[in-house]
Amino acid sequence: MDYTKAVGDVLRQARYRVLFVILLVILAPIFAVTSDIIVPSTLELNPIADPVKIVLMVLIVTLMALNGAVLFHNYEARKNVGKTTVLGTVGALFTTTCPVCQPIWLVWLGFGSASAFLADISIYVALLSLSLLFVSLHYSLKSVYNTCEVNLNGKNS
Repeated sequence: MDYTKAVGDVLRQARYRVLFVILLVILAPIFAVTSDIIVPSTLELNPIADPVKIVLMVLIVTLMALNGAVLFHNYEARKNVGKTTVLGTVGALFTTTCPVCQPIWLVWLGFGSASAFLADISIYVALLSLSLLFVSLHYSLKSVYNTCEVNLNGKNS
């Protein structure tokens, strides 16, 4: 399967391209602030922000926006939207790398005591989220063309 062709086919339609941009515009500031890349009080770039975390957040936001556009495309086309697709998109919401902001998410969910442990491994949480987003995008893009991994003779393709 050619992923660039599938993404191109989805984003070729104006409404999905606009949705992708809207999701980028909404998610980028949220993730930048919650990841401590932008200081909320001054809205300036944090001078001690880790470049690796910045790259991870840009990738996560881009993949989330792309997943959202493909998910909406598949929903409108009444194609199967699997649990993996939703899991990847929702899982990315919990990838803040800020030791202050991450406990806020966890307290909201009732897992405040886990924040001390998760703040130390936040980069691994971000990598896990990226992998979930890639898996989610893979299955979403397969749904664009209604492809299946099993051939008629019963063997995997």
